[in-house]
Amino acid sequence: MEASSPPFHRSSGLIYVVLGMHKSGTTLVSQILHHSGINMGGAEIETGRSYDEGNKYERDVTKAVNQAILGYPAKYSLDIVPLERPPTVGSDIRAEMRAIADECNAAYADWGFKDPRTYLTYPIWEEELREHRVIVVVRQPDEMWRRYRPRNPILIPYRACQLIKRWCECYGGILDYLEDTRALSVMLGYRRLMTTNSEFERFEDFMGMKLKDQRQPALYRGRSKFYPTLRLAQRLVTWWTGMDLDEISGRLEATMTKQIG
Repeated sequence: MEASSPPFHRSSGLIYVVLGMHKSGTTLVSQILHHSGINMGGAEIETGRSYDEGNKYERDVTKAVNQAILGYPAKYSLDIVPLERPPTVGSDIRAEMRAIADECNAAYADWGFKDPRTYLTYPIWEEELREHRVIVVVRQPDEMWRRYRPRNPILIPYRACQLIKRWCECYGGILDYLEDTRALSVMLGYRRLMTTNSEFERFEDFMGMKLKDQRQPALYRGRSKFYPTLRLAQRLVTWWTGMDLDEISGRLEATMTKQIG
């Protein structure tokens, strides 16, 4: 009889790219990876500092490259718009990307990076990285609305439409990437990750290793709730752009169901 494989088996020397919209849970996933031995950043990651204190578990050099590709040093997340397709970047930026990868490959057995802007720049990174894996974190707009809802009521309809539009661009784009990329990928539902052990175990199965759980369910904010403003914004965005949140959500759920099965 053939010997059974150990419960966890993984290749070393891999790069992990975390994709997802701002406020979607990418920081939590990056934190889990970093505490599990996958280097997600250098001195900029102060493990004693919380998310609310500014620790986003991001690698500064990859974030700076993303900002350079997008053409601005910093911008409010809902004001960030997709690049032209196919995106074009200069040879200097590509050289910087390769230099970052070479330096991290030499310094760490396994490493990765997280920056929500990467959902716009991943096709460029894919061309410059060696073997890597993609981790997608999905969170629905109703769970993000608490963080994006403006205090000025006059701005609420505009901000709601911005959120829905950016969400559709982000996850519609990611679904397109996954159809074309050769990289192995996993798609994690943030709500399930925070409320069930099965999603965390599925994350471990993808990684091929035991992960250090950094979840704090008691601090889970932005639970799902019906917002009439977001529903109206969804209809308006579909009318203006043709992007359908329900259709994209269905494709995301089908992808996760296929991975689970």
